[in-house]
Amino acid sequence: MDWKAMLPGFDEKYAKVKIRPHKKFGGKVYEVIYGAVDEAQNPVMASEEKEDGHGRWYGIECDGTFTMFSWKHPACEGGALEYGTEFKDDALDQLENGIDAKQELCREAEAAVNSNAADAEAKLADLKAKYDAMHDFGTPKEKESNERFAKACEQFGVRAEAAKANAAEKQKLVDKAAELKESTKWKDTQQAFRDLQDSWEQIGSAGAQDDDLWQAFSSARREFNDRRRAYFDNLDTVRAEAKQKKEALIEEAKKVAANVTSYKAAADQMNQLMDSWKAAGSAGHDTDEELWKGFNEARQVFYDARRKFFDEREAARKASVAAKKSLIAEAKELTSKGDYSKEITERMKQLDKEWKAAGYCGKEEGDKLWNEFKTAKEAFWDGKHSDSQKRFQDALARKEAKIEETRSEINSLQVKSFETEEYDRIHSLERQIEAKKALMENLKQDVEELKKKIEPADESSDSEEN
Repeated sequence: MDWKAMLPGFDEKYAKVKIRPHKKFGGKVYEVIYGAVDEAQNPVMASEEKEDGHGRWYGIECDGTFTMFSWKHPACEGGALEYGTEFKDDALDQLENGIDAKQELCREAEAAVNSNAADAEAKLADLKAKYDAMHDFGTPKEKESNERFAKACEQFGVRAEAAKANAAEKQKLVDKAAELKESTKWKDTQQAFRDLQDSWEQIGSAGAQDDDLWQAFSSARREFNDRRRAYFDNLDTVRAEAKQKKEALIEEAKKVAANVTSYKAAADQMNQLMDSWKAAGSAGHDTDEELWKGFNEARQVFYDARRKFFDEREAARKASVAAKKSLIAEAKELTSKGDYSKEITERMKQLDKEWKAAGYCGKEEGDKLWNEFKTAKEAFWDGKHSDSQKRFQDALARKEAKIEETRSEINSLQVKSFETEEYDRIHSLERQIEAKKALMENLKQDVEELKKKIEPADESSDSEEN
């Protein structure tokens, strides 16, 4: 497209234009002088060597887009000076220096991306802050640098994510190596370390963490190899020590089996002995088999005794449950009869003794059975109490009626004693009165005793020994 069409007002026939390609930014530099006049104020061809009042437009063009650096209007338009950028007369220098600076920042960013330095991320962030702070004139070279810098940042992000994932995978291998380093399964563990090494080599770089992770992995493998070497260098001594430890564990297992006071505590001791057995190491294949036989026999004595104990206890529990259920049934049956005779009452009391003798049947089931038994007993004793109270009330009524009857008889005898003058008759009546009074005193004592019995009384047992 014609530059005159892009720069309206500069299309006069006397204007001069200088256009030169600029390789550094990939565009062209434009300089236009125009608006010159002669002494008679007639338009003439502008000349840089004369004071002809010409104006000057100075700037660049990239891909058809013009950027003004400075514009001095011709004298006929007032001669004003305008700048298109904040850099004024230094705009082209700033552009050229900026292109060089951006290319250098791109090189530094690429170097940071390709390094495994621990501060690579911080370095790249600092470079990006510097890059973003620079002015962009929109030139092809700057666009190239922009794409180049963005690509470096993107590559770093991709590599950082990959390094993070690789670091996580290698950390798993380090953790596994740390578990294996204490193993005494020398052959299997040695092969396991080889497999871990193969897996390690298939994983890519872990970035800045690579060296530290490798050091940790190598340290674990080296520690295992040192222990393995020391073991085989001192194998006879190690086996002798293992044999001694296992013989001591056999004796300890025998003591535990022979002195059981609590099967739970003894089982815990046996489990601890088994852990110690596993940690004791090998005394050699043939020796290990013989020692294991002795150790296992001691353990089996304990486990057989424990099984017998719990079998017997379970049998006793079942027998206790059966006996208590039978006592409950009998208690319910006795209660249902409504018979509170001495024989039945004594039998109900005997049920309590038999309940205690029936033994323990477990807390949960024992409490349930006891509540059922207690309910049946209480029903009996409540019934007996009600029956006794009724009998006492009836007897009390009879005694009180007898007292009134005796009092009337005494009054009648006293009247007869006053009506007669015969000594023998009087003497006989007085003896009868005294006898009646004695009877009435006895009846009053009976009444007091009955009143005491009418007060509530509980003959049942409220506790169980199960």
